[in-house]
Amino acid sequence: MMWTVNIQRDSVCMADDVNAPNAVGFKADGEMPLAQLFKLAAEALPVVADPEPVVWSVHSGSKDGAVLGIIETVYQVGSRVRLFVPDRKIQDIGVSLLYCRYFCKSTLMLPDEQGRLCVPMYPECATLAEKVMKHLKVGGV
Repeated sequence: MMWTVNIQRDSVCMADDVNAPNAVGFKADGEMPLAQLFKLAAEALPVVADPEPVVWSVHSGSKDGAVLGIIETVYQVGSRVRLFVPDRKIQDIGVSLLYCRYFCKSTLMLPDEQGRLCVPMYPECATLAEKVMKHLKVGGV
């Protein structure tokens, strides 16, 4: 059974805003596991030329929907997916719209006394992925 999946995402820069909501749609086999759909989503995300990793939280239905997992990308290295739900067939889950929220190092910073964003949130977390999971309250972090 063919399944239509739409992916929307945050903009990564001002020039990207002109295409908001940055949507792409495609047909997939409904038997496809969610992890494989995440890998396809990772290929549709923009390449961010930053030596620091970026993390995309993947939500069901909307930006405020349930967090299904994350996609961590590193420029010129590749991406890694992590699910927070069982890896079931997309037709069984009913996934038809995914929303990908963008997180980079500066996203999870707080202002100092002068208003500069330079105080890291969640300093106890070693990686950006761990910080994002803590921020979203998912993944056991």
